[in-house]
This record gives sequence, structure tokens and C-alpha cells, in this order.
Amino acid sequence: MQLLAGVKLCTGRTLTNHPHYEDKNLRERTKQIYQIYAKRSPEDVYRILRSFGTDYVILEDSICYERRHSRGCRLRDLLDIANGHIMDGLGENEPDLKPSLYPRFCEEIKKNLSSYTILFTRVFQNKTFHVYKLAKHK
Repeated sequence: MQLLAGVKLCTGRTLTNHPHYEDKNLRERTKQIYQIYAKRSPEDVYRILRSFGTDYVILEDSICYERRHSRGCRLRDLLDIANGHIMDGLGENEPDLKPSLYPRFCEEIKKNLSSYTILFTRVFQNKTFHVYKLAKHK
């Protein structure tokens, strides 16, 4: 939330998502936008982001690689469960969860594979954030 407030203030850009306001529709939008931290294909993530008119996406390493919370309580675990995927790491999974066909988007995009770079161009990075511009028409 703090990041997006600064982005809005400094850039004047329209924000696709700012999960500070509680509303059923915003909650669903947040769940969709957060697929950037799930095990999804680059095409799926691109389609989701474009459906909201997104031009840029900011990935935060502390969310992608979260270690503060125990397994099952991390955002990526919640997304895996919601998507029906087995969580990363050692531990039990519900029997109905299946392995994902795709790796975790927020990790894989950083490898600059052509399946990602055709849809997303990195325009900024530091030790905390990675910013990607979405291709115009795919």
C-alpha cells in the first residue's frame, strides 16, 4: 500500500489496484492482480493485467520470496491454494491440490526468457523492486 501511494504521488498515473479500500469488487481485482506472485503462465498474467488496462507492473521481491511467515500463511501459498496448486517447500498439502503447469511468475520473469520478454520489458530494477512495461498489443 505504501508503494502505490508513492507511485501515484510521483507519477500521477492511474493505479490498477490499491488494496487499501475494502470492497467486494476490489477484493476480486486484488486477487486477480496478485496472480503476478502465483504459478501462472506469462500469457495468463498478461491477459489479466491488460483486462484492467495495466501498462506497468511492479514486482516486490519481499512478496515473491517471502520468508517471514510460515508455509501456508505467505501470500504465494494463499494464491497457490486458491488456484488449486501445491504449495512450495516441505510440508503437507490438501489432497485435491495439483502441481502447477507453470513456474511462479514473479521468479521466472526475471530470467529474461523469450516467452516473458515478448510480453514484458523490464524498465527498472533495484534490490527491492522490478518494474516491467507490458507490450502494447499481443
